[in-house]
Amino acid sequence: MSSTDTSTAASDMHAPLLRPRQDPSSASPTRPATLALLIGRATGRRGPSMMVRETAARELEERRVDWGYSKPVVALDMFWNSAFVAVSVAMLIVTVHERPNTPIRLWICGYALQCLVHVVLVWLEYRRRNERRAQDEDTTQGMQNELGPNGNDSEDDGARNRSSSRSSVTKHCESVNTMVSFLWWMVGFYWIVSGGDILLQKAPHLYWLAVVFLAFDVFFAIFCVVLACLIGIALCCCLPCIIAILYAVAGQEGASEADICILPKYRFQALNNDEKPGVGAGKMIPVETSSEYLAYERILLTEDAECCICLSSYEDGAEIHALPCNHHFHSACIVKWLKMNATCPLCKYNILKGSEV
Repeated sequence: MSSTDTSTAASDMHAPLLRPRQDPSSASPTRPATLALLIGRATGRRGPSMMVRETAARELEERRVDWGYSKPVVALDMFWNSAFVAVSVAMLIVTVHERPNTPIRLWICGYALQCLVHVVLVWLEYRRRNERRAQDEDTTQGMQNELGPNGNDSEDDGARNRSSSRSSVTKHCESVNTMVSFLWWMVGFYWIVSGGDILLQKAPHLYWLAVVFLAFDVFFAIFCVVLACLIGIALCCCLPCIIAILYAVAGQEGASEADICILPKYRFQALNNDEKPGVGAGKMIPVETSSEYLAYERILLTEDAECCICLSSYEDGAEIHALPCNHHFHSACIVKWLKMNATCPLCKYNILKGSEV
């Protein structure tokens, strides 16, 4: 071995396994979830641990959206809002003789219209997602049957673009409807308060119907805020629990035990920094496995001797798994993660495909 090779090997022995984040210009155009950005700004944390939490927040958001457009949830949502519309129409017919001193009847009509618009938008998005899923399955089946998928790439891309365009329009309309609903809620609250006892005496049925609608909106708003706060706290303080939940409800492709067993495994050996200052926090000692990857003993710097998933420093004798991309984590933490999602939580390297997604 030449002196150049020797120096290169020596530098590799001391190089941190945790490599810096990729350049933004070459990164995926996918925007991080809003919750992930809020967590990063609120905690002030940066670096690998924050990247893992942003990834977990995106996973949670994807799970929430997929669950929100599942058949039972969509059916319940449409039934719930349709029931509001039906009750509103029935009450408006029954209470023709009531004479409220505020235009509360107009408010109930507007509320029912918003519920009806919401039902239509949910149905359109649900149908679009089903069509997109069917197209993806057909494309995958065609590639597996070797039916010349290259000739259909332009058609598939066109269908995806049209589907994405419809989705953006639907989401925009839903956002507008949500904002209008908020403003309409304040209008209804004002008319209820300004009507006072006179409104209760002259139009009791309309009064209580409006109060029930307002109360339901407040309840769901509080529920959503509390849920978002709990998720944010859990992502900051209890990420392993979030990973366990995601693993329990995982519906996407994860790694199997056989895929995980071939990953190189190490045992962390802490170094005495008093005797050798500046050398590093410890060494990763290879453990014999059936891995197809060649494992070498490596020295970890102090800033790299930490699992970015659980935010715990490696203790002497801790078991560590390293991925082909050279990122390393506690064995227990990364096993749970890979069974839920077969990609590295830091660089998106897919251990099944052997490349970044």
